[in-house]
Amino acid sequence: MARRRPGKHAAEPPRTWRFLLLLLIAALPARAAPLALLPPASRVELRAYGLGLIPFDGQFTRFHGWMRTDSANPNVCQVVLEIDAASLAMSETSVRDGITGPEFMDVAQFPDLAFHGSCEGDRVTGSLLLHGQNHPFTLDIESSPSAGTLVFSGQLKRAEWGMTARRFTAGSTVRIRVAFPNPANGPHT
Repeated sequence: MARRRPGKHAAEPPRTWRFLLLLLIAALPARAAPLALLPPASRVELRAYGLGLIPFDGQFTRFHGWMRTDSANPNVCQVVLEIDAASLAMSETSVRDGITGPEFMDVAQFPDLAFHGSCEGDRVTGSLLLHGQNHPFTLDIESSPSAGTLVFSGQLKRAEWGMTARRFTAGSTVRIRVAFPNPANGPHT
């Protein structure tokens, strides 16, 4: 039976390995602190189309998330956004009730929306959880990155997420728009 020295654990790595591990961690690229995506500094908007032509705009009031960039490569980022689907606010209450109701988003059964993605040039690609289904979704940049706010938007086809009711009266697409402070403009609170 091997004897252990007092105060030493048999599985403890030698000091040189610990030193090399610290060097490796120090050599990893620096990542900027995550930018919080919270109201009111950030916005998550929805536009539905009545008869496929008439826009009905709404805004989610409860959501949280973050965007993390790599200070060595500003074109690299990760985005996580989680939304309370029932928090959709619209000027037309009957339209809002229809969108959040059982024929469309069905917020009673599917209370959450979520987007997880990463930057690829002037777009953020990832997956969108909506109506209990997760599908690829892309947000394209709308505004100049030098502006105080970045705005990304994407169009989704309702049927791809299982929302097929009222095909002719409610239109087939929905626009999702996300606006948040430009991380290139410094820290935000």
